[in-house]
Amino acid sequence: MTSSSHSGIDPTSDQTLLTITLSSIAPQLPPEKREHFLVAVEGSQKGRRVRFGVEPITIGRKMVCEFVLPDAEVSGRHCQVSALSGEVDAVVIDLQSTNGCFVDGKRVREESRLPSGGLLQLGSHVLRHEYRLESELEQSLELDRDLEKASSYVKALLPAPIRDGPVRTDWFFMPSTKLGGDAFGYQQLDEHTFAGYVVDVSGHGAGAAMHSVSVMNVLRQRALPNTDFRDPAQVLARLNAMFQMESHGGMYFSIWYGVYEPQTRQLRYSSAGHHPSYLAQPSRQEMVPLQTRNLMIGATPQAKFVADSIEVQPGSVLYVFSDGVFEVVTKEGTQWGLQDFLPLLRRPAVPGVGEPERLYRAVQDVARPGALDDDFSMLVVTFV
Repeated sequence: MTSSSHSGIDPTSDQTLLTITLSSIAPQLPPEKREHFLVAVEGSQKGRRVRFGVEPITIGRKMVCEFVLPDAEVSGRHCQVSALSGEVDAVVIDLQSTNGCFVDGKRVREESRLPSGGLLQLGSHVLRHEYRLESELEQSLELDRDLEKASSYVKALLPAPIRDGPVRTDWFFMPSTKLGGDAFGYQQLDEHTFAGYVVDVSGHGAGAAMHSVSVMNVLRQRALPNTDFRDPAQVLARLNAMFQMESHGGMYFSIWYGVYEPQTRQLRYSSAGHHPSYLAQPSRQEMVPLQTRNLMIGATPQAKFVADSIEVQPGSVLYVFSDGVFEVVTKEGTQWGLQDFLPLLRRPAVPGVGEPERLYRAVQDVARPGALDDDFSMLVVTFV
């Protein structure tokens, strides 16, 4: 018999030895490398992404650009973006655009670095710089789509504005790109009683949004057992018993809940871990803070809750809102707080613009360009 060194047969055994390895039958795939991407997170091109490298790409309104933005506020050739060789940052060069471009809220003067995760604003569009594996980017975009679905679900549950009657409502809701846990609503409990509330769940993402939806549905459907929904303190106590954080993934929430009776003009309210709502008197010169000192919902089952009340004058306006309304970073890079926001409430109405939207525009004028860091939820109730 000839030598068995190439036959796969051991001459001293009747067993065949399999010597072919996986690498010999399947070619090795090259390792996936990180690349630079611009992803539109706001504007009409939301969701679109463009890969770029050290060779500059041009962004603008003209079709010759590599990233075309159909936006009247964007110049024909607005700016160029390119990767810095061997670095995670990119560089933005303004091409003498009419309205300028902004990196993380700061206007680009000729050129500026764009860090990974940084936001580039041109007109009404916001582009995020991503330096990552394309597979990671796909996963991120899939998460964004899930958040968009959750956001749409929350919006679908919001009540229609009330345009006439003794109690009139208007609201403005703008979820952040991270999607927070804001929810609000109102309803007639009976012929003579109106109830309204704002909820703010801790954290961001689909989990926080769905937790806020659960709370909203309990209030909408009056699904708290043995509860008088005309008693704000009792409502908060029952919510606290139902939504303890240890049984809900560590999530807790703040809430402001109020009940109004037009016949007596009494507004009873209770808040838990929430900043005040504000009742503007008809003159709009006095803003009365409405707040009770209760622990946030879900913190401890032993929490006790109290309520308070106030008589409402005809023509008064109630502002109930989440902290995303005032916790913003300004164009100068400073952190705003509640006291910075309050003067906006005293400003006069803008013809043709709803009061909640007026406030949103005013905050956007102050905030750095791009989406706000948290959900913007503003409920305005007018008492006739």
